[in-house]
Amino acid sequence: MGEAKNRTMALAVEFGRRITSGEWPVGAVLPTEGDIQASYGVSRTVVREAMRHLSAKGLIAVGPKVGTRVRPNIEWNMLDGDVLRWHLTAGVRRDFVEALYEMRLINEPEAARFAAARISPEKLDELAEALERMTMHPRGSAELVAADLDFHRIILEATGNPILRSLGTVIERSLAISFSLSWRQNPQAETVNQHARVLEAIQRGDGDAAALFMRQLIESACGDVVACLFPPDPSVEAADAPPSRHHMKLESADTTA
Repeated sequence: MGEAKNRTMALAVEFGRRITSGEWPVGAVLPTEGDIQASYGVSRTVVREAMRHLSAKGLIAVGPKVGTRVRPNIEWNMLDGDVLRWHLTAGVRRDFVEALYEMRLINEPEAARFAAARISPEKLDELAEALERMTMHPRGSAELVAADLDFHRIILEATGNPILRSLGTVIERSLAISFSLSWRQNPQAETVNQHARVLEAIQRGDGDAAALFMRQLIESACGDVVACLFPPDPSVEAADAPPSRHHMKLESADTTA
């Protein structure tokens, strides 16, 4: 039973990555059940369970006469942890990376604002402890990334809003990937200082400052991830270079500290 489940998930992951990367575009017809069985050496049950897994995430539609087709991406469950992760690990596209950070810019600065007014003493202690752990581990290490994730999760939890808490849980795995990349780029002391400014604003109960510093932190992280994943091509003229993080769709009206 365990082996069959592993084969099912392995098949679902491979097909999910091929769909989210665009290798199988919207409307593409997937191989038949028999062809998949022959190509991958798996049973009919494994194939059907893998297709159910992808169908539940909105990636494919299965019909008796039309076969299995890739659904329009507007119908994909983009907040599903697997779908997010597949986008980031299979043919990473800059527009998706920037969309992920744009979503964070929409939510996390306001979450920090609410946290400044609502955080409990216990959560405030947890937030300070997460920041302390960020200073203790090497840049890019799993322990440091975990502390960074905890910092952002605690702020979402501190809002007292169950939907925001769920949002943090849903995107955690994909953020782990992007956090590890941003920590490799940015000097550790500066990144810790960016988080410290958010913490200090929340401690003071200054919602405006907390929101501003959180926005600056996310914009900086987005720039670091983009620089890591999409290094500039020296053969491209500066005028033709892709926009930097300062030209993201959601710019703050005032980014002075």
